[in-house]
Amino acid sequence: MKILIYTIAFLSYHIILSQNSKQPNVLFIMLDDLNDNIGVLGGHPQVQTPHMNALAKEGVVFKNAHTNAPICAPSRASLFTGIYPHKSKNFWFSKWTENTVLKNSKTLMRFMKDNGYLTLATGKLMHHRDKNEWDEYGIENDFGPYPFDGKKTVKHPLVPKEYYQNKNDGLYASLANIPSVSPSSNTPGYTGWYDVKNKKPYNYVNDENRDLLNDELTANWATNKIKELEAKNTTKPFFLAVGFVRPHTPLVAPQKYFDKYPLENLKLPVIKKNDIDDTFYRSTFKRVAPWAKHYQDLKASYTNLNEGLKTYLQAYLACVSFADDQVGKLMNALKNSKFNNNTIVFLVSDHGYNLGEKEFIYKNNLWEETTRIPMIIRAPMYAKNAGEKVDHPVSLIDVYPTIADLCGINKTNIKNNKGELLNGYSMKPFLNNPKKGKWKGPGVALTVVRGNTKSNEANEQSYAVRSKDFRYIKYVNGKEELYNHKQDPYEWENLASKKKYLKVKKELRREMNALLNN
Repeated sequence: MKILIYTIAFLSYHIILSQNSKQPNVLFIMLDDLNDNIGVLGGHPQVQTPHMNALAKEGVVFKNAHTNAPICAPSRASLFTGIYPHKSKNFWFSKWTENTVLKNSKTLMRFMKDNGYLTLATGKLMHHRDKNEWDEYGIENDFGPYPFDGKKTVKHPLVPKEYYQNKNDGLYASLANIPSVSPSSNTPGYTGWYDVKNKKPYNYVNDENRDLLNDELTANWATNKIKELEAKNTTKPFFLAVGFVRPHTPLVAPQKYFDKYPLENLKLPVIKKNDIDDTFYRSTFKRVAPWAKHYQDLKASYTNLNEGLKTYLQAYLACVSFADDQVGKLMNALKNSKFNNNTIVFLVSDHGYNLGEKEFIYKNNLWEETTRIPMIIRAPMYAKNAGEKVDHPVSLIDVYPTIADLCGINKTNIKNNKGELLNGYSMKPFLNNPKKGKWKGPGVALTVVRGNTKSNEANEQSYAVRSKDFRYIKYVNGKEELYNHKQDPYEWENLASKKKYLKVKKELRREMNALLNN
């Protein structure tokens, strides 16, 4: 009898050990254009993001995390290859699949696949999607619906004509504001929303009687996939990446999300008058691009600028809360599955977004609101530090090596000698000790925007580095900005010309050059 008991105990112990030592699954959640406007980061005092807040309480929040390129395509290419833009010379929207360095380096999903993981994806992840990188790809991203005149997408009648940019950047409205548009010549016209991707009218009667939006389809695909994997009783670890398009423009969401932010009570971001006077971003333009004039176009659209800013902000926050609900669906599905205790969850955005600060509405600049991103890592093996925050600067370049490290994969990411080794560092030390983790990486986070639009050379671009306390910017034309975040969290005073800060500036420039020349 004793022998039987010992045998059962021995087998039970090793079954538990086997389960606990099994490689973890990874649920990777990516949002689009989401700045620090989530509750846990305090970016806007009225934002409602209960699901991301709940995830933050279960994980470690990197409150000083930044993008490496504050516009979609190069940011995502860099994140999923683990290679800085200045290393690959991929600064804009050229295809990463045709870039010599990137195509000869394994993407994160290919790396995971080659090392025993089932790789699944849905929604917006990389521009120039290559489905062959994944075992299975679900819903392709779509930004719509749009107003449609029977022939082409058109301006929504509620968007001022002075502001309208294009079908994405020129639209901010509730689905309840059903557009009525005039038809193009020789076409019957269409009154209402239109699903351009699927070439059919988009049904909206009310919030309860409508077609699903792309992010909802994406969330549903992912939650169903989790249930499917559980039903199959799969033993192979999975890497499931889910990309949501909101709050990227067009800022369209169901009415109930707009109702969360009544205009009469909505608080604008803290904005200083004439804050751009000591900045130099615009001085790098020979011709101001249309996307860099959104603020000025909005100002021309409203008699009262604050009314315009509030209307735009309401739509942005509505889309943030809408995206937050999709995150909630994913997390509920995970928690109700057998995978919950063995799944690492990453939540990030590709970059932030200015909402009027420094007279700017958009991304693709080197200021805090656009470079700073949400980054939350929930790793069950580090549950002891749930709810902790890390203030050391990190960036999206560190995601790839962190996932590899947490999954116990010590393999190369390069395909051949034309590839590039991972540029980032594992953030695992901060998960183990958020305050005093022995980080092997740099003391700053590096971000780039295009400087000379006709050149892909690294020395022809503009860069910023963010340390714990300072931001230093060096533009392609040699102009500089320096901000002391301890004393000036809104970056209102450019200290670059102050003698008092010459040593600080010199040290930050040294750290910037070390990263650029490494």
